[in-house]
Amino acid sequence: MAQDAIQVDLSGRTAYVTGGSRGIAAAIATALARNGAQVAFNFSPEADAAAGKAQAAEQLLAELGAEGCAIPADMSDPAAARSAAEAALDRLGQVDILVLSASVQVHRPILETSMDDVDRQLRMNIASNIATLQAIVPPMRRSGYGRIISIGSVQEQVPSQEMPVYSMTKSALENLVRNLAVENAPYGITANNIAPGLIQTDRNAFRRTDMAVWNRLARNANPMGRAGQPENVVGAALFLASDAASFVTGTTIHVTGGSHIARNMNDLINTETANARQAG
Repeated sequence: MAQDAIQVDLSGRTAYVTGGSRGIAAAIATALARNGAQVAFNFSPEADAAAGKAQAAEQLLAELGAEGCAIPADMSDPAAARSAAEAALDRLGQVDILVLSASVQVHRPILETSMDDVDRQLRMNIASNIATLQAIVPPMRRSGYGRIISIGSVQEQVPSQEMPVYSMTKSALENLVRNLAVENAPYGITANNIAPGLIQTDRNAFRRTDMAVWNRLARNANPMGRAGQPENVVGAALFLASDAASFVTGTTIHVTGGSHIARNMNDLINTETANARQAG
């Protein structure tokens, strides 16, 4: 994993990262530990195995070193999510930095989405985050310090025809963050959201079965004409977790290569022309 682009002092701080064993969350957990924080993360052994990453939690623990701990949890169950958060509090003593990253995507148009698919996304992407917050925020308030960082999506702003319910849940989470910011500001707690665009992770590995299709998707995904990497999200997370962001709350940082910006057909044509020039 590449060295972080920025460094902050998180010495003496503790962090809990949900869904932390792979992808963006794993990159953030590693960066938090590298910058001095003691880090706990939860993970789903079943989900990791299904993604072909059965050893992901072990590998992340090796990255985190002695300061890391892993908590298995089924985050589609809000009760299990709360228990995992309580376990993190027990192991860390307190949680100064909470990164809400665990989520599930169902790739189906709205008319083909079953109620089971809807329920699973609502439970994991919204209800389990609320259960986690209900466990973590009261101790934060008592300590007079906290950093809440949700990992949202560009789809909060740019709708997806193939993941409409997922997009809806991410918009709801961003709205919740704004409410958390207002409600918890008097307690020294900030709450912010990071909205990544197309980031190359194992979650979208299925799109790289045909690399020509992936390359075309990446070229057209944003004005930069490429997919991001998990490490590209790390800088925003470190900033929001640090004292440098003590006056930043209720905001969203877009890490999208510009894909959150509305573009018309001329913009897309210009992007294709620029990509063709670079290729030539």
